[in-house]
Amino acid sequence: ISFRAQFTWAQSRLLWASILWNLLYSVLWLYSSTRRSGMTQFAVVLESSILASTILWSIALHVDMVVGAQRVVQAKVLSGEVAAMKRLMDLACDVTVELDEGLCIVEAVPRLMAMLTLDPNLSARGVALQQFMPSEEDRLRFEHVLRSCGVAGEGMEPGVLHVTMRASGGTLLNVEIFYVRFYALGERR
Repeated sequence: ISFRAQFTWAQSRLLWASILWNLLYSVLWLYSSTRRSGMTQFAVVLESSILASTILWSIALHVDMVVGAQRVVQAKVLSGEVAAMKRLMDLACDVTVELDEGLCIVEAVPRLMAMLTLDPNLSARGVALQQFMPSEEDRLRFEHVLRSCGVAGEGMEPGVLHVTMRASGGTLLNVEIFYVRFYALGERR
């Protein structure tokens, strides 16, 4: 983060030095040209317009660079917060599963598959987590709670949900699902 911010700051100082140099050079050139050659009023207006547009474009470039640097820093902070949240969930829970907006499992979770099927080599990637819930009531409540969590205006409150999941051999497991919604770059999870 600091390298990107310093690099942008160095670019910003260079940009402002260039603006000041161009301004000084243009004013001096304009002054000397009008004194020496009796430059026409049209040429003075044209040169002044070019100078003004150069300054405006330089300011716009500077603002764009600052906004870009802020976005890079915000993205780094957000990814750090998401990583910390995932690590905390890993410490507190037996299994941590990341779901997409469709409530499907995002990546392979060997610990989940070992818990439910006794075969950690199976992949549940792309499978809806509620498929492991035998009770229609649990599935509907799970979908309702997770889809409404973090809806605009309601905040992004974490919560807990009690459901029953089916393991291998038909064994029913009463589980607590701790959930929190977060935004990955470009999508909501």
